[in-house]
Amino acid sequence: MAVTIADIAADAKVSVPTVSRVINGAETVSEELRERVIRSVEKLNYKPNAAARSLITKRSDVIAVVEADITNPVTARILWEIDACCMKNNKIMLTCNYDYSNEKAIFLLDKLLERNVDGLIFMGVCLDEALLAKLREFSCPVILAQQGTESGECEFTTVTDDSYHATRDVTDFLIQEGHQRIAYIGGDANDYTNGKLRLQGYLDAMKASYLEVPLSYIRQEQFSIDSGWQGMREIYENNLKLPTAVVCGSDLIAVGAVRFLKSVGLSVPGDISIFGFDDSVSDIFELPLSTVRSCRRGEILCEQLFKKRDNPEKKEWIYYPYQVLRRNSTRRFQ
Repeated sequence: MAVTIADIAADAKVSVPTVSRVINGAETVSEELRERVIRSVEKLNYKPNAAARSLITKRSDVIAVVEADITNPVTARILWEIDACCMKNNKIMLTCNYDYSNEKAIFLLDKLLERNVDGLIFMGVCLDEALLAKLREFSCPVILAQQGTESGECEFTTVTDDSYHATRDVTDFLIQEGHQRIAYIGGDANDYTNGKLRLQGYLDAMKASYLEVPLSYIRQEQFSIDSGWQGMREIYENNLKLPTAVVCGSDLIAVGAVRFLKSVGLSVPGDISIFGFDDSVSDIFELPLSTVRSCRRGEILCEQLFKKRDNPEKKEWIYYPYQVLRRNSTRRFQ
């Protein structure tokens, strides 16, 4: 038979309300009574009912993470870091995958609204008004991750890659290495933070160095290996003068580009240098990719979420720190 708080009260020789106050962390109980209750809890191996306790305390110790693509290696790393941070703070992570469907995302958010989560990290792609309206219904702290609103307004605290400056730094690096014909293969053009801003960083770096960018040098589809292959194929087939370097919007895109070039007998970096973004495949891809590494993503997301408990009105846009890493997929052009 399960132990109840009445059993604890009888063993500790206190009232049931006193046991309830101790279990729920109330400060209106003397230290002597608190210790008696805790001894009885340990003695009888009492396990409180989490659902009932949540109704009383308005806390569930659950952090929800809603993610567009749980299979993405970048996401996997972020989720691992969030889970580790939750464990350190005596909380658990509940992960929901919405497969790039905003309709499914709204369904999942409705279900989470019924469950009294302590915080929500929404890792979105295309933030439309319906999604933002649903996020406004949460009374718990909400963090937007990986994607900001195109208006630049911080309706919610937003934590993202510094996509514009990182991609501009990568392009500047390649220019300094002697490259002038530099192409770009990016992800979804409707993705503001990771699509539009990365492309803009590349374009502005090229413009600042007075370098021409033919339209045939730019391809944007999805953040996938297939898109990298297809984008590189189109650049290869539609340009008499091939680029000497390609900036890619993700490491998965870079992998696809490298594989296509290999299929037509071109070498990386001997014929064309390839630069990725995310540092997500360095342990599994045969060619060590030059890339951008964003640091402490999951840890920073948790830090910001927990800070909002103390200062819920403060909203800001925060960038992950990043490093530009030169590896074996790029070379100096002479």
